[in-house]
Amino acid sequence: EVFDIIPDIITTAKGITSGYMPLGALMISDRLMEDVRKESTVLFHGFTYSGHPVACAAALANMDIIEGEGLLEHAREVGPYLQQQLRTLADLPIVGDIRGLGLMGCLECVVSKKTRQPLELDYEIGNRIDAHCQVLGLLVRPLINMCVMSPPLVISHGQIDQMIGILRQGIERTVEDLEREGVVCGS
Repeated sequence: EVFDIIPDIITTAKGITSGYMPLGALMISDRLMEDVRKESTVLFHGFTYSGHPVACAAALANMDIIEGEGLLEHAREVGPYLQQQLRTLADLPIVGDIRGLGLMGCLECVVSKKTRQPLELDYEIGNRIDAHCQVLGLLVRPLINMCVMSPPLVISHGQIDQMIGILRQGIERTVEDLEREGVVCGS
């Protein structure tokens, strides 16, 4: 709905049970299934653990909680706030790009904001920022020169502020480390 796309196939896994039980699902549109039927194609599925009753019960309970507690509506409300707060980090010398949607965000670190040359440092810059953030109480998903975040659907405005504050400190400490090592950043 967000992108105004009607997909033919959707795959899902962790989200369907919130990771409490292993379960994956494949959803196929009626239009595509009709094409499959016309071609007399056999769609093989049904493996040893397919449709396991315990995993499916966990999925149903999880969906009841997500819908019953209004978690998606809450995410739609706080998502723009997260995006706004992430953008406050643009003044940091190694933050070259900030992108995201809803409750997903990514900061990309660069050597120079002018050239936008990625700051990889042997693929460790994300790990460096994450290490500082962990000491301060925040886990960040480091991916080479990026810090990726996808906080829980129940996050509050205050928790977003705390998360962004810790992330700022983690990046500032990383910049200090880089300066001590003679790496020029941010010009």
